[in-house]
Amino acid sequence: MPGKAVGFTAVELPWLCPETDSLITLAESPANLGPLCSRDVGLTVFLYRFAKAAAEPDIFGFAPGAFHSPVLPEMAAAFLGSSRSGVIPRDNLAIQLIQSVVDRAVTLAKALAQSTRLAPQTAVAHVTQLVPLGWYAVASVDGLSATDVLLDPDYVRDLERIQNDVWGIEHQSITRRLARRWRLPEWIGTTISSLTLPVNVAQRLVTHPGLFAIVQLAVMIAQEQTRDLGLTRGADRQQLTELLQLDDTMLEQLCQPPSQQNVSKSLPPQSNFDRDPHSVPLLISLLRTAGQSRRRNGNTLVHELECHIDHLHKTIHELGVKLVDQLRDAKLTGLAEFAAGAGHEINNPLAIISSNAQQLLRSEERPERQESLHAIVRQSNRIAGLLRELMEFARPPRPVPQYFTIDELCRAVEKEMAPLAMERKVHLKFDPCDQDIWIHADCKQVTRSLIAVVRNAIEATPSEGLVRVWVSLSEAGDPTITVEDTGPGLPPDVALHAFDPFFSGRRAGRGRGLGLSTAWRLLQQNGGSIRHIPTATDPTRFVIKLTKAEVEQYNGRQSA
Repeated sequence: MPGKAVGFTAVELPWLCPETDSLITLAESPANLGPLCSRDVGLTVFLYRFAKAAAEPDIFGFAPGAFHSPVLPEMAAAFLGSSRSGVIPRDNLAIQLIQSVVDRAVTLAKALAQSTRLAPQTAVAHVTQLVPLGWYAVASVDGLSATDVLLDPDYVRDLERIQNDVWGIEHQSITRRLARRWRLPEWIGTTISSLTLPVNVAQRLVTHPGLFAIVQLAVMIAQEQTRDLGLTRGADRQQLTELLQLDDTMLEQLCQPPSQQNVSKSLPPQSNFDRDPHSVPLLISLLRTAGQSRRRNGNTLVHELECHIDHLHKTIHELGVKLVDQLRDAKLTGLAEFAAGAGHEINNPLAIISSNAQQLLRSEERPERQESLHAIVRQSNRIAGLLRELMEFARPPRPVPQYFTIDELCRAVEKEMAPLAMERKVHLKFDPCDQDIWIHADCKQVTRSLIAVVRNAIEATPSEGLVRVWVSLSEAGDPTITVEDTGPGLPPDVALHAFDPFFSGRRAGRGRGLGLSTAWRLLQQNGGSIRHIPTATDPTRFVIKLTKAEVEQYNGRQSA
């Protein structure tokens, strides 16, 4: 094929042909297509072109049952039967070199997505996989032309001229034209079409600037560690790290080259079929039959309805949990207001009773009356102590926010509660927290809340029992502290009143007083929450949710 025609022929490709395994899975078990995208760029492009996208606001995913649509196998059969082009030559040297860059970039992009939480890891991985789209297209048309360009000694210095000389058009233009002609989703097309632009320019053109920055930085670092393909010429590392708010430690970890062991683990398993689907007899018939079967049986509609039912049940469950929490919070808020008023009213006559009893005690000579007056003073002091606790629950001090880590919080509580656990012969275990999670709240109040919950667990646990505390992250990235004990648990009727002031659950093995009530109140005013999680046979479980400090706040604390 004449060199000048290669690039323009690549632009006119009808598709990038998925591999044989992918097409068989498409026909026989479409639910398993997702993992195959990680090793088959042709399948990734095909699904984003023809599978139904999810409804807003999920711009990255696919609609429920999208892979079960009869359209997919029918379209694959039509392309496969009408053209033998678009097959990526996996044994081609250029493709192998490009794949090494892509594999490394995908790993880095996932790590960045997990750290920054600016875009889903799956979406970031798929976009990164499609960055060298022009290279794949050229190689599928003429593998030798792709290799000639990549092995040219002047390629790194003058890549655009060499690509234009050999292909007739440079890589970025091929990618941009294919993304538009194949109608890839905008968040994919605008990202892979703008990768050679500085991020401060590209963010005005791309649909998702955060995703763009992740992909551009990942590809830039991957090329430094493997081979320069010229995919991110014009990118500015400093602008990217500032936009992604990466610290030096994170960036240093990303820039560490991968070990050979990790590289070998990432290699995809060998297929039992020839990767070229044109070499497999009856594959077109299999795809057509799958499409016809789905149309007859209505598999797509059934699957979609089942997914909607699952989503409905999940929503009902979440609403039920929220309603219970809202009712409890409203009840405790009302009790707090009542307690504030009642505590003030009771405290005044109580002070008079105690004062008069002490005055009489000083002049009383008869021992039996002295004992009675001592009893009045003791009980008055007891009531006064309960009122102080009640007032603290009703109107706790205003929080004084500061920065602290979950690890610091847990270590302080463990040190405080260890003597009580030892005294009661209870095993107290704090699982180590391997993440540096920062909180912006009143450290003393949050610490006191966790102490109250752990104390409650220790006092409810029999000798040689276990109290375990561990930290996890919610879907939003906020820390969750779970306190679990092997005590007798809370019956449903007792659990409803677990946070009520002075409610006694002693028949369930629990203490009495304001420990959990105060914990709820202090957490509430620090942006947190606490819930009792009912279980059938597992240990008793309380879950504390806190709010993770924003990255800007964390950086501000560090600079201060």
